[in-house]
Amino acid sequence: MKRRSLRITTLVALAVCVLCACASSPPSDGASSAAEVKIYESAQLAQNQYQLLRYLPVDSWRTAFWLPTYASQAEGLASLQAEAARLGADGLIDVSCRDQGSFTGFTSGKPAFLCYGNAIRVGRNAQ
Repeated sequence: MKRRSLRITTLVALAVCVLCACASSPPSDGASSAAEVKIYESAQLAQNQYQLLRYLPVDSWRTAFWLPTYASQAEGLASLQAEAARLGADGLIDVSCRDQGSFTGFTSGKPAFLCYGNAIRVGRNAQ
């Protein structure tokens, strides 16, 4: 009985590793660094001036289980800019960081900010 349980556990662990490896996407040819990703206010751009690439971070399968939080708002914005740059975006719009207080479920006593926004490509290829 223990041997069968060990076999199932090993198969599940292997499947998780394979799925995690397949979940990443290759870098795009857009923005080369997070510093080049500009954060826009909603009123700065009309909808036809940019192309929406992805909602960050909610377009990831991981957010069904866990939402990333950050120790500061600046850290959360930097993470969004880095992810947007990886996707080839040159901007973020509708960005918001919410203070989750010092309790996030499993950890307590530490600040936790939840940041989200839309990765966009301004100008070129906008529809």
